Amino acid sequence: MHAWAMSGMARLDAGLLRLAGRKHRLIGIALLRIVIGLATVMYCLSDYGNRRFLWGPDSYNSIETAQAALSHGSFSLYFFSHSTVWFEIVFHGTILMSAVYMVYGGRALTLLQAVLMWSLHNRNQDVLEGGDNLAQILIIFMVFTVSNAYFAPGAKRRRERFQKETGPSLPTVLHNLAAYLIVFQTAVLYFAAGYWKITGKMWQDGVAMYYISRLTGFQVWPAYAHLMTNAYVTTAVSYFTIFIELALPFAILSARGWVRKANALALEGMHLGIMALMGLVCFGLLMIGADCTCLRDEDYLSLKTRVSGLASRFVRRGRAAAPSGPSGPSGPSGPAPVSDPAVSLLQTHGSGADA
Repeated sequence: MHAWAMSGMARLDAGLLRLAGRKHRLIGIALLRIVIGLATVMYCLSDYGNRRFLWGPDSYNSIETAQAALSHGSFSLYFFSHSTVWFEIVFHGTILMSAVYMVYGGRALTLLQAVLMWSLHNRNQDVLEGGDNLAQILIIFMVFTVSNAYFAPGAKRRRERFQKETGPSLPTVLHNLAAYLIVFQTAVLYFAAGYWKITGKMWQDGVAMYYISRLTGFQVWPAYAHLMTNAYVTTAVSYFTIFIELALPFAILSARGWVRKANALALEGMHLGIMALMGLVCFGLLMIGADCTCLRDEDYLSLKTRVSGLASRFVRRGRAAAPSGPSGPSGPSGPAPVSDPAVSLLQTHGSGADA
């Protein structure tokens, strides 16, 4: 009993040290930041010509109707005035701020993005696609995270500053708690979705995807509906969807990196299919952004190392297959510079430690 208690205390200490020692999931949080900004810009621009009809003060869905549809305490900047000028300022400010947030990130911009995004979603819930519900929750957690440690101006300097930090700190604890809550929320959503599917008769019978492909409002590619008429295909896709959704929480907790990466890749493929075949682009983007947080930083670094190795091998094979010039394989001035765009991109980002 004493040994068991000592082992439990050791695990607790290790967990607390991991929580407070260094910031985790920086790459996934940065990718989620980019996706939220991009999805918001695309959401606004996709119906830009109809913006006043959908969200303006003279919309078919009046401000009073939109307020009544919300629970008590919900807000929107669009409710503050019936002025068309005010609407145009807030709407275009949302587009501009989302683009800036996508590039720079940071806690202050995250908070402002949360206010603008919530305001847009609350103004007219009739045109939402579904991923907005998750995005509204995740962006609240992101206020407490470092969202610009990657893929942002000055990201490398921030990471170097983090490496110099010694000992636990409150910002580190807040970042990690918020990051784990984002992952937890995403895992719960997928597991609940998989559970409800597995209890539904159409999903049990393997015909759910057939009926989904018949929804006329989401038919982008006619061949998709034809493909789902094949009993083997629709059954396989239906069961595969349930499997990868139920598997996500277990994949996140797995100590094997290939399990996490395989599950994440399957989910991304599912959402890319939804975007291409059903036209739910913003929904698919937001779900992909949430999926990105389910991989650890070391997962992304290992993927970069593998891609770098494959790119280098591809370049070497290309050189070997190229015809020799008059002065030998490398020409009179030595080896030719590498022009492969993938290698150039990897060289720009630096070594694996700076990915």
